Amino acid sequence: MKPIYISARHETIIETYLDTVLNSIKDLVESSKYNDFVDITNRIILQHNSYHITKTSGNFHDFLLIIPVNVCNAVSGFFCGLENKDNMHVIKIHRTLLYEFALRIITELQDIQPVND
Repeated sequence: MKPIYISARHETIIETYLDTVLNSIKDLVESSKYNDFVDITNRIILQHNSYHITKTSGNFHDFLLIIPVNVCNAVSGFFCGLENKDNMHVIKIHRTLLYEFALRIITELQDIQPVND
């Protein structure tokens, strides 16, 4: 599923984020679990796409942050279900890197401003 974008910059930021997260998950799990995570991501994108954008800045920024905030939380929960004694170091590394990347993405998105008509 493709998110709705409000600008080319928004698209680049979100596509980079989603590609990074999905590639990281794909490297860690078997295809059925990967497909489960893709389904979770698609539900988040559906929520993002159906969010009503108004011209108020708060609502606008809520819209921009739906994907990174919710995907970051989904990653954390997904990794909790995967983590065991044998893989905990690898999972911790991926969790930390993806969390830090999400924070960077959120900062970049906060710099996007609504276009005044």
